Amino acid sequence: MRAVLMVLSAADHWTLRDGTRHPTGVWAEEVVEPHRLFSAAGWRVTVATPGGVPPTIDPLSLRPPATSPWRARRHRRYLAAHTREFAHPRNLSDVDPVDYDAVFYPGGHGPMEDLAADPVSGALLTRALRAGTPLALLCHAPAATLAATGEDGTWPFAGYTMTGLSNREELLNRFARRARWLLEDELVARGARYVRGRLPLRPFVAVDRNLYTGQNPASSARLAGRVIADQEAQPALSVRVSRTVAASPDQAYALVSDITRMGEWSPETYAARWREPGLRFTGSNRIGPLYRWRMTATVTEAVPGRVFGFTTGWPSSSTWRYELEPVEGGTRITESMTRAAPQMAAVRAVQRLVGVADRSDHLRAGIATTLERLDAALRRENDGSGAGSVPRPTRPTTEGTTR
Repeated sequence: MRAVLMVLSAADHWTLRDGTRHPTGVWAEEVVEPHRLFSAAGWRVTVATPGGVPPTIDPLSLRPPATSPWRARRHRRYLAAHTREFAHPRNLSDVDPVDYDAVFYPGGHGPMEDLAADPVSGALLTRALRAGTPLALLCHAPAATLAATGEDGTWPFAGYTMTGLSNREELLNRFARRARWLLEDELVARGARYVRGRLPLRPFVAVDRNLYTGQNPASSARLAGRVIADQEAQPALSVRVSRTVAASPDQAYALVSDITRMGEWSPETYAARWREPGLRFTGSNRIGPLYRWRMTATVTEAVPGRVFGFTTGWPSSSTWRYELEPVEGGTRITESMTRAAPQMAAVRAVQRLVGVADRSDHLRAGIATTLERLDAALRRENDGSGAGSVPRPTRPTTEGTTR
């Protein structure tokens, strides 16, 4: 049986800039929906709080306009059915994140009061992040990351793409205008790559490596469902191709991360442009003269000389990564594509019509071509800089699985 550690705030108020204590706690939907989904999936849920203090449900989360009457009734019934579990949480200092398959932090304004400055929670988050344990933070819960510190004294979440309640959404609460600080501002100031959905109060989830974040209460079910799906399901499609190129990792990274040049080497993406430099871009794609589509992508990993990755949205969600490894003769570039869910039937039908009967074989060949063209581009750059002759690269190696 899989197990998830659900970490809740123990605060019952949020101290505002003028010293006022606003009554709060954890948000009902952000506790109930993930707990329900994990339980329904057969996961064992362990609830923990700082000091083992029973959590307080924010009363605002159980009445309009925060929720509808029928949702409030459903949440109350669920909480009542699990009263014993929530009334006797584990002490956060007694749990170890590596003993669980995932760690999940619901939000509410409570985390802004206690978890944002809790060293025990901060150490737990740091350890989970470094161990690769799936770590999910919802709405205000990313505030808990502010208490995390790496061994070198830096913030371990710097450079990670993440979301959380946006300033625009926060300021819909009149009392939030008296807040000491806002979550979005603080995450950006610490060095996070903050992203948000196009529309406020609508579900939006961001994933970067083992860090999962949800923007608002409406994202509760989507965030928990994504964690469950990623842990339990094998990818519907996974392809990896490697090639050694005669260039340094930094030089290779500079090229693969320049998406404006993607059309020079990708057999499918003939043009791409930044919508938000370094964060979001759009690409124009085609297979043959008739099948064309546009995709949107969000950069999820950008570590110079090491890895560049992004996820694509419609028409099929997938993850693309370029891993860079220094080897004798240059840099080994491994490009991979993973899709958790099968493509829509309509998309597969169109692909068959344009001659792509096996998408995995088509992708494998396309990635091999991409790496070949990247190698050629790097050689041209080296020749132009007077670097002289370069070693001959190895042949590409491929691997992949499909379902």
